[in-house]
Amino acid sequence: MPLSGLRVIEVGQYISAPYAGKLLADLGAEVVKVEPPGGDPMRRWQGGGSRAYSPQFGAYNRGKRAVTIDLKEDLEALFELTAGADVLIENFRPGVADRLGFGWNVMKVREPQLVYCSITGFGPGGPYAKRPAYDTIISAIGGMYGHLVPLEDPRPIGPAFSDLLSGMSAVQGILAALHTGQGMRVEVSMLGALTDFLTEAIGTYLETGSVVAPSTRAVRAQAFGCVSGDGLPFVIHLSVPEKFWEALLRVLDLAQDERFSTRELRCDNYGELEQVVRAEFAKRPRDEWFELLTAADIPHGPLNTVADLVQDPQALHLGLINDHGTRPGTRFSTHERRLPRRDPA
Repeated sequence: MPLSGLRVIEVGQYISAPYAGKLLADLGAEVVKVEPPGGDPMRRWQGGGSRAYSPQFGAYNRGKRAVTIDLKEDLEALFELTAGADVLIENFRPGVADRLGFGWNVMKVREPQLVYCSITGFGPGGPYAKRPAYDTIISAIGGMYGHLVPLEDPRPIGPAFSDLLSGMSAVQGILAALHTGQGMRVEVSMLGALTDFLTEAIGTYLETGSVVAPSTRAVRAQAFGCVSGDGLPFVIHLSVPEKFWEALLRVLDLAQDERFSTRELRCDNYGELEQVVRAEFAKRPRDEWFELLTAADIPHGPLNTVADLVQDPQALHLGLINDHGTRPGTRFSTHERRLPRRDPA
């Protein structure tokens, strides 16, 4: 794999740093996870799987090796482990690694070639820096929930957006640093990663003053969620090209309505259009609609649960999921994609 021979030491727990380590391991790096006595707390999350630890822990730590080190009592063991390593990843609050004795100022002297990646919730300084940071907090502060959840009914939803995005940003920064061939510190904040992810919404607000809401993207994208006559959910996405709207008119056998004659009018009258589209799609089974939509080249797809996704024919064709969980989505022409090791050994 492309990162074979790269040695990564991960001193992290929960999600952001472990996810970064998992992504590097998927690409061939040797990743050694350092856990405290008793292990990463995520080992003891929800049970129900076939292993002695939680499936959540397994998902974020596959393909690694694991060691236990009490950093308060045996820092020398960590120094031995990091000798000659290429990358160290940690996701403590600002100042904790320094207090424990393996902060950047120490490690850059001991290992000048080291890429030292710190992931924090709010960055190294500022009014929020020392606060505890979990995904729900960052997703709320960072605008993600405002994007997706009605403000009159606030609630945490979805995957760990900011944890996963900060892990991906960390890998991006690590690979860029490795490309230089120089030891350096890479700093990633969960808030910063999430803010950059919402670049369209923020850019639109700065330019126009328009604030996104849960329905904003569906209106602009002319996307619709429907339930077929046999009770199965699916979506269509017309986007900008007029050909998709014209194809939908043919499939639904709808006369052109002046309220929807241009894309601008369809956006302005989205609520009424949505009612019309949903009512029409409720008249037939989903498989019949999918045949018609496919023949008309209209973007569409089932609204899958995870259980549906595991059996989805396209996911099966691509080999995206196996007994180990997900497989890396990236393919390389010169490297055969390997099966990641299931368990952290």
